[in-house]
Amino acid sequence: MHPQHGNNPSSCHRHSSSSSFDGGNDEEGPRKPLHDESEEDEIESLNRKQTATETATATATAKLNRTKHLANKFLDSNGTITFMSFITVYALYGDDVRIIAFQPNVDIVFLALSAVASAFFLVEISLLCWCKQGYLRRPDLTAIRDVCSIYAWKKRKSTLEWLSKLWNVLQPGSFYFWLDLISTFSMVIEMPWFFQSFGGGGGGGERGGVDSTVDAGAQAANNLKVLRILRMVRLVRLAKLYKYFSTKQSSKTPYSNSSMQGSSDSLDIFPPGSHVGAEMSDRTTKKVIVGILVMLIGIPLLQPDEVAYRNKLAMTTVFENRMLLMDGIDNNEVENWEFAESLFVESTDCIDIAYSGFNDGLVKETIVPEGRSRIQELRIDAMEVITVSDASFTYSMTSVFDITGRVREEAILAILLTSFVIFLLGLGMVSFTKDVHNLVIVPIEHMIQLVREISENPLGKDLSLRAVDNNKQKDDGMETTLLIRTISKIAGLMRVGFGEAGADIIGKNLNITHGADAMNLLGTGRKIHSIFGFCDVRQFTDTTECLQEEVMLFVNRIAHILHSIVVQCDGAANKNIGDAFLLTWKVNTSTDPQQITSCADHNYAADKALFSFVKTMIEMNKHEDFLCNFSPRALAELYERMPGYKCRIGCGLHFGWAIEGAIGSSKKIDASYISPHVNMSESLEGATKDYGVPILMSEPFYNLLSSEAAAGCRKVDAIKKREDDIVTTNLYTYDVDLSIDFAHEEGKKKETKKKKEKARNKKRPMIGPAPAQRKPQFSLVDDHGAENQRKTFLQRGNNNDNISDGLGQLPRIKISNNFPDVWNSDEDILQVTAHFTDEMRAIFSDGMDAYIAGDYDEAKLFFYQVLDETDGNDGPAQCMLAKLTRVTH
Repeated sequence: MHPQHGNNPSSCHRHSSSSSFDGGNDEEGPRKPLHDESEEDEIESLNRKQTATETATATATAKLNRTKHLANKFLDSNGTITFMSFITVYALYGDDVRIIAFQPNVDIVFLALSAVASAFFLVEISLLCWCKQGYLRRPDLTAIRDVCSIYAWKKRKSTLEWLSKLWNVLQPGSFYFWLDLISTFSMVIEMPWFFQSFGGGGGGGERGGVDSTVDAGAQAANNLKVLRILRMVRLVRLAKLYKYFSTKQSSKTPYSNSSMQGSSDSLDIFPPGSHVGAEMSDRTTKKVIVGILVMLIGIPLLQPDEVAYRNKLAMTTVFENRMLLMDGIDNNEVENWEFAESLFVESTDCIDIAYSGFNDGLVKETIVPEGRSRIQELRIDAMEVITVSDASFTYSMTSVFDITGRVREEAILAILLTSFVIFLLGLGMVSFTKDVHNLVIVPIEHMIQLVREISENPLGKDLSLRAVDNNKQKDDGMETTLLIRTISKIAGLMRVGFGEAGADIIGKNLNITHGADAMNLLGTGRKIHSIFGFCDVRQFTDTTECLQEEVMLFVNRIAHILHSIVVQCDGAANKNIGDAFLLTWKVNTSTDPQQITSCADHNYAADKALFSFVKTMIEMNKHEDFLCNFSPRALAELYERMPGYKCRIGCGLHFGWAIEGAIGSSKKIDASYISPHVNMSESLEGATKDYGVPILMSEPFYNLLSSEAAAGCRKVDAIKKREDDIVTTNLYTYDVDLSIDFAHEEGKKKETKKKKEKARNKKRPMIGPAPAQRKPQFSLVDDHGAENQRKTFLQRGNNNDNISDGLGQLPRIKISNNFPDVWNSDEDILQVTAHFTDEMRAIFSDGMDAYIAGDYDEAKLFFYQVLDETDGNDGPAQCMLAKLTRVTH
């Protein structure tokens, strides 16, 4: 079927268009396309050009940024910093060394060196303006408009605050930009051409140029104070020298603080780990620099001008004698004038005299004696010009003095002053920053280091102690010390609360730096493979009713024994559910768990898990007095309801996968595992009551055991997870006899030990007072236990004698991690397994084979034989006989 035009909008559109084009002719003519091909080509060409332009722009931008990065790296390199430091040292001392040690004919060399140094400084400033972010800040026009608005003026708190805001938005460059610019400009005032233009002349040549030299010297004398102040500006280079040194020192630190590179006034001094430290050091440096420079520049302004009274007094005498000749030339008066002039020349360092306005026919210039320097031989800053005139300034006398000695003395003092200011600047940095560094920066860096270590290793046992130990011996009362200790305690509480399952949650959220309250708690989980152990306290309901509020002590004492042993065996506590505990042993399976071929592949994790539970039962038996240390009322009610009560637990062990993550909401979360394999371990624990055993293990877990551990196990049943399953799963137990009175055995050992000690003390004479009884130190963790060196928060310190957990005197439990040999070397394990023989296990195994084969009568015979050998106390044999009785009936 062909589509009709009425159902095709585009066809209708084309048909109506052609009809209109043909003036209503019904014959179909050639149809004109909507867009001409040339227009489409033009659009495509424009798109290609735009794409090419964008690509070229992006490439150019990337190239420019790369070039800026290389330039910035070059400026921060050790070679560049060292080179610029030498140039800065020359800028500080070069001019004074030139005056002290060299003749004026060498000034051209120093002029060239100064020009080169100025050029390098200018190149450095230019490169920093181009590649250093924030070095040359551009004024923000929007911010300027906002600050200068009438609204901002009316809303100001004070005029000073408004001016401060205006300065901040108008400031085109950073602090160090202006510092570099002023220090570079300070070199210009030492250039001869600048001195001549500023002072009005230079060293003359011929005699005819003396007048111009005198005029220039006179003008320079009038501006001597300004020149002196301008020369003090060169001490700004001290800050450049300190900047180079600090930058070189910071480049040696292993940390980089890239986030501060955008700071407009950053000095590139980045103490490891602390933005606050870098900022405070930078601000202190600025204030010290400004304070010293204000002092150095301000002091000369407050000092009086240096006036050569002796020279001026002598000149006044000569000038007055010359003025007397204006009334008529008298021989005596001429002699007086000549005598005064010669005495003046001989008694001073005058090198030239010029008279102005006198028409008495006498000389206007005086020839100085031989041996003195000439004007053309001196530097312009080594000449002092003094002019004396009458009241109407018609007649004047100008003398030029050679002050080379004084200039050299000033140069020596300038070198000493520069060196002293360098020392003062360094001392100021150290003294001003020492207290801030010790009281603020160091504690903050300790906090940062503490948080960083917690995020990297949330289960680290030393994290909560490291920063506190530094201040443990001194309780200075500082808030920063209190904060460090508080962070340590909070970290310890987080580790206790979250456990191993929450380690990733703690680390991930501590690494989130954006946002004040940014947290990512409820994300996707992580699949892991682990051994899950589930423990349940027997007769807990009745015990709770008897103990009431003391049940917390009871549960926590059990947890103390259980968790301390589990942690030493590289396990982790996950859930504490009243009378039950969930423990985990993660197995590092980067590949398929089915490919595990030896116990070394999982570091004997299964052996450690089984050993933890067996050892816990033994230790609970040994420390029955510790577990049941209650008030008389609670004990009376407990033993009245359950005579001969013994604290016992049941355990289930299973291996499988699980999803690790946070469960809950933003109001409350628990770090745990979700998996049917977790439920399987709980089901196995519940089945221990049916089988009459303290431990029940699944087949996947049993397959991970070493041959030494498997030797003490036996298969107690073969079950199906569901009724329609074809494959069965074997259940195993580890044979232990918990009826052994370890407390009695321990009591006998202690009594024997006391008797031996008493006998030795009788034989040994007592010298001096008896030693004080030392309180025992307890450690929940074997420092040399875990083979993979997993750190844990359960480690108690050596100085925690005054810390009480409220549980009484905690028993010290230390186990061996010598797997798998521990199964044949541990005395307690050998004692609780001695009741079970290989012959009995073989008989039970034959009965299980007959049961699985359907030969129930033969199976009963084997199970009855097991009961005969165990005095009727074998739980698995009783369970299987009861099951066979139900089946046969």
